Amino acid sequence: MYTSNGDTSSTWKRLFPRSMWRQRNSLQLIGLSIISGVLLIMLFLIGLLIADLFVSRGAVVLQGNEIEIARERFGDVLDVVAQPEGLNFSEKLRLENRGLLHSLWHFLKRDRIWAQPLISMYQKFPLLRENSSALICLLIAGATLGMIRGLILARCRIQASQLGMSVSNQLRRSLHRQAMRLGPGDLLDHQIHQAYDLFRNDTSQIRDGITANIYRLTLHPVSLAVLFFLGLTISPRLFLQMVVPLLACWLMVVRERTRFQKARKLAESEDQLRSNVLAESLTKTRLIRGYSMEEFDNNNFSKHLDQLSTSTSTVRRREVVSSWLCWGLVLGCMLILVLLMGVKVLLPEENPQSLQLSEVILLSLVFGFAFKPLLRLRDLREIRKDTALAAERIYRYMAQIPEVGQAVGAKFLDPLSKWLAFENVSYSLPGATGRKILDHLEVKLPAGGLTVIAAPNPLEAQAMMYMLPRFLEPHEGRVLIDGEDIAWVTLESLRAEVLYVGGREIYFTGSVLENITCGQANFTQADAISAAKRVHAHNFIQRLPQGYETVLGEHGERLSVGEEFRLGLARALLRNPAILILEEPDKDLTEEDKSMIDDAYDQICLGRTVYVIPSRMSTIRRSDRIVLLHEGKIATVNTQANLLAGNELYRHWEYTRFNVFRHLGK
Repeated sequence: MYTSNGDTSSTWKRLFPRSMWRQRNSLQLIGLSIISGVLLIMLFLIGLLIADLFVSRGAVVLQGNEIEIARERFGDVLDVVAQPEGLNFSEKLRLENRGLLHSLWHFLKRDRIWAQPLISMYQKFPLLRENSSALICLLIAGATLGMIRGLILARCRIQASQLGMSVSNQLRRSLHRQAMRLGPGDLLDHQIHQAYDLFRNDTSQIRDGITANIYRLTLHPVSLAVLFFLGLTISPRLFLQMVVPLLACWLMVVRERTRFQKARKLAESEDQLRSNVLAESLTKTRLIRGYSMEEFDNNNFSKHLDQLSTSTSTVRRREVVSSWLCWGLVLGCMLILVLLMGVKVLLPEENPQSLQLSEVILLSLVFGFAFKPLLRLRDLREIRKDTALAAERIYRYMAQIPEVGQAVGAKFLDPLSKWLAFENVSYSLPGATGRKILDHLEVKLPAGGLTVIAAPNPLEAQAMMYMLPRFLEPHEGRVLIDGEDIAWVTLESLRAEVLYVGGREIYFTGSVLENITCGQANFTQADAISAAKRVHAHNFIQRLPQGYETVLGEHGERLSVGEEFRLGLARALLRNPAILILEEPDKDLTEEDKSMIDDAYDQICLGRTVYVIPSRMSTIRRSDRIVLLHEGKIATVNTQANLLAGNELYRHWEYTRFNVFRHLGK
């Protein structure tokens, strides 16, 4: 049995073990994230080069020995020092329209790690040596790399989604298997609805949670590492100086917002209590007017209304103050950052700490781009918690043990030929209340004929009938078919001889033929048509758009209540069971449906035992016997005529179920 101690981390580890990171998709995702990080560096460098090209216009000023250094590093592509003896160290040489030369010269002087690779490209590609062509090349390269990175990010999302889907699908398969084990014994359909909600909602939440976790943990740490690397490369001191106020601002804003949210929730709960007190007088007008309490009530109402108004105004003021405080912190932080960056830009070019305007812009973009990954990683804790809670609900459902199971050494069951008996059978609803439905029920019924199961409490009739195919298991006692305890026979042989028709599970999504044959290849279309004709289902099937190939269900054709029931009768009749349990639809049937069903019963009752939980008087009148249940016990077994003449409980049941005047006075 699954138990939870409230620690969602253990549930998360079970849901998403570390071994998942070693799967092929996970490793591919990590590789793609690294490639994406490399491309991000290249995109930032291209942005830096474009910004510097706009600022410098491709102009470079060389002075003194810088000319010789430039010639040595850039080679003959500069074409500027043809007569170096004509220049002295005090003179300056200004080079115009040289493309990326200004950026590369600055990188070279600051010993940036990407200086030499870019210089090599500058030497190999003449287009980078002139402003216009260099700008075009940079824009094309940026657009191309941006598209490639976009495709990689899309592939990362697909890979993460596939991993999330694989976990979700595995849980859905487990839920499906568990629902097949638990569902037949769910008398109130609570577990069916629970499984449906888990299947539709919780597995989707788990899929999205795991997808977000994998995607964010593989992509965002790499992006942050890349941004951190770029910041340190541009200016380690300035980068760290900017990190401190940003972190301080972040922590203070988060703390202030958290404090305000707590105060707001407390104030809202107090306001709700005051609103309830204010609304109380609206529901007690007779008391107030009857005892002349108008003045007292008005004073009370005014007092609480003033308190509510004051509390609401206080919350609004706090919200404004909190908002302005947060904006003030952000503005102050921005001023500090602008000051730090401005000082670096204003320093003389000769100062080792000076920065180009383009580098400051790049550094600002680094912090701007880091904001989103940090937020996404911060939200992961809440996503994991919600995902683990959804997984806990699923694990708790899957840990339930079904009541019905096949015994070791179970025997094959022969068709019913003599009698059916319930010996001292008791059954209670699951749960803490444990309401008893059947209480030491004793009855022995002969084989053959049509038997009506009647009960003022419909659950009693359903529980009794659900025990025949062992959808339910008696908590006490046993059910015998020709003296054989059905708990000791194989489920396959039992359910081949005992079939149930009715309820809400008349047909599934699929063709009409699949609904009749249940997809079993041993039944041919001719067999299905023959069974449909015997219960008068063939004609309405033929009127469907594709006849027996017409798809029914969620995205297909819809059948009327009577057509659904006759389709279920055809499915059961095709298998020729010895015992047939019918739960008639409680919705209104057309006169044609009633006539067709009555005629179908003539075919169904031939050579088999039929038990009916009725919703029509015509079925009761044609029955061979009626088993009347009351408070979980057998009240009597008799014919309808005898019960109507001499049994007050039966007359009451028939009146409350079928009399046209039963709703008067309600």
